[in-house]
Amino acid sequence: MGGGATLVPRGAAVHREFERLYCLARTLRPTSTDRWNGDLLAGSGESWGSVDKDSGAITLSAQHVLRHLRGSGTQSTVYEQAQALATVLHESTHAGMEIDAPTAPNAVRMNLIWNVMEGVAELRAMADVQALALLSGYGDLPVPTPQYPAPHAAIEGLITLASGPRKGDGALLDDLSRGPGVLHLDCLADGVLQNRLADVVPLRDRLAIRAALIQPMLHPAWSRITKLGSTIGEGVAQDIQIRVNSTVDEIRHHYQSNPRTPYPAEAPNPAAIQLSPANARTTQSKQGPPASGVEMRFLDGQAPAARATSFRPDLGQGARGAGSPTAPKVQRPAERRWE
Repeated sequence: MGGGATLVPRGAAVHREFERLYCLARTLRPTSTDRWNGDLLAGSGESWGSVDKDSGAITLSAQHVLRHLRGSGTQSTVYEQAQALATVLHESTHAGMEIDAPTAPNAVRMNLIWNVMEGVAELRAMADVQALALLSGYGDLPVPTPQYPAPHAAIEGLITLASGPRKGDGALLDDLSRGPGVLHLDCLADGVLQNRLADVVPLRDRLAIRAALIQPMLHPAWSRITKLGSTIGEGVAQDIQIRVNSTVDEIRHHYQSNPRTPYPAEAPNPAAIQLSPANARTTQSKQGPPASGVEMRFLDGQAPAARATSFRPDLGQGARGAGSPTAPKVQRPAERRWE
């Protein structure tokens, strides 16, 4: 309970109201995972909310969130209530999904994926805040300004890129909300595959094709995107679109010319089971034999793709902060390796 956070009694009105909102938020996009342990902490720092990855406790800002929920006795504006409900949605999205998938070949287990996850949670919050407000009896609230404008804009652009007649934007957001978080880019790659390449790529090669489509999504700006404005996020999405379109053209040309030959691709998670026996031999010959007797630590010690840093996550997740996008007031707990 660091950072001046205090435990809210489970019988308190604000705890009951948060629990009600949390359950309603989960009904809007149901998932099989629920990592919240029932503990609610009132935070006194600048972070609006976070989920403790070890305990499952959720911390919400006493000033920015809890005082604007019903039962707090505070008169709030509709905008303050909308931001409070958006924070509930943001944190419930994080708590409602698994994060890691260590045996998935297409898991992106790098530091940049944390910011991808923030973009997904923020986009989901903006998409569902009015529905939650009506469902919970808060009435007709406005859609608030995203607290993570650049990740929000980038993920919004990538969903537009990946959506189409076979898999629409709503289905993609549902899949992203289910997680795991390290497979967010794999989910978007599947949308591109389903909507633009399903007619040429055989079923046997689709895991590898998604891996090939993930590579152009590993934009270097992901590592610092939470500190940037929405125009940067839009630019990131546009850059990725150009690279993905080029990859799609290459894949289509490959299968039109060589329909029986798998498209060459490497999994972003080389520690996992390889894409196929043939690919496994090729990939292992490049990487050398796998290490033995070494315990894999989550997102630590892997060679990053696209110059991304290795993933050493902290204790908190989903810290939704207030303030300028160029200097967001988001405070995370001390860094710690994930075992």
